Amino acid sequence: MARRLALLLLLLPPLLGAPFRDWLRPPPRPPACLPVPAGSPPHTWLSCAPAQAPREGAPRASRPLEDEERLLLGLPLDLNRARPEALAFVPGLTRRLAVAVAADRTIHGPFHQVEALRRVGGIGEKRMAQARASLFVEPP
Repeated sequence: MARRLALLLLLLPPLLGAPFRDWLRPPPRPPACLPVPAGSPPHTWLSCAPAQAPREGAPRASRPLEDEERLLLGLPLDLNRARPEALAFVPGLTRRLAVAVAADRTIHGPFHQVEALRRVGGIGEKRMAQARASLFVEPP
């Protein structure tokens, strides 16, 4: 019996060593982010720079904000680019009116100013006053 117990104690550490080592080992560290210069837009939600850092003095490529991003930040929407789904969140506009605005934009062309939104049926002075602060028209 003593021999079996000694043999078990001799074989137990090599058999159970690997799982315990893996369990005790700290998880690998994520790759460090490269610093992003102040004033430049973030490249991901975590503000990590891309794997390939741009050359010194090279301009950074920036993209315009999407409709959902503008809504979340409380920024006005471009009346000529916004989709009906985003326009439905503008104060004073409903889903039906947002679809009507997109259809009018397709039929009659882009809006030249925010006040031209009155040409859409169902948008009067009251709705226009509510929506004016949440919309803008980018010059061509």
